[in-house]
Amino acid sequence: MSFLAKLTKTAIAASFLLAGLGLGAESKEANLDRSVEAFGSYVLYHWRKDPKLRKFNAPQIITNVDSDTKVLGGCVSNYKGKINTDVGGTSYCARSNTIYVVQEQLEPFYEHFGAAAIAYVIAHEYGHYLQTVFDIPYKQPVSELQADCLSGAILGQGSDELDISKRDIINMSETAYTIGSKSHGSSAQRAYAVYAGFGLSPEITCSTADMNKLSNNQISDPIFKRMASERSAEVVDLNKPQTHLKSISGSLLGGL
Repeated sequence: MSFLAKLTKTAIAASFLLAGLGLGAESKEANLDRSVEAFGSYVLYHWRKDPKLRKFNAPQIITNVDSDTKVLGGCVSNYKGKINTDVGGTSYCARSNTIYVVQEQLEPFYEHFGAAAIAYVIAHEYGHYLQTVFDIPYKQPVSELQADCLSGAILGQGSDELDISKRDIINMSETAYTIGSKSHGSSAQRAYAVYAGFGLSPEITCSTADMNKLSNNQISDPIFKRMASERSAEVVDLNKPQTHLKSISGSLLGGL
């Protein structure tokens, strides 16, 4: 690894750690903003390392917009081609290749789960970008579960760089639990999608076929069955290594 790469990794880790600590009299907003910036640096670093991704331009991130910010010209929603004229919430706009981060929406997650939850939410939007560049048709809830899985794959590439512990993995799964819905999958499906993306599932990857299986509860892994029955991410085995972790593109398209 080059000196520049080592320096980049060190800077990312330091930024994320400081964001999570909330040192001194620094405001909550400043810490949240640092978390967003640190994650953006992290994902761009791993984007360039992936040979199937680096030929595409990674989406730009607008780090702090209001939910009623107007996007003149509109962004076309993945769902039924609806034209959105305002941002609404943290989201990916394919037309401008932009992820809009609405920090007012993310504040409750940040307060409860810390910097790891911010990374999870934004990584989910990167998942939607990957679906766009690889022309994967949008279908609820399969595409939303796939974006959850891809968020796990993105964060799983270097959890040490972000100072994300196994406990943080649980926190991100629990974040998915809080926002489960019919359009995005059940809470157990969302948590297991993140779990699979991290390379912890012996059964599925982030492929569309596997996400179809997950959306239909066709998973035999006892961990998934316990998540569904106990409605708690605490059943995740924290002692398991990331044996099945693939590259970001590999988790979606197959291969390493």
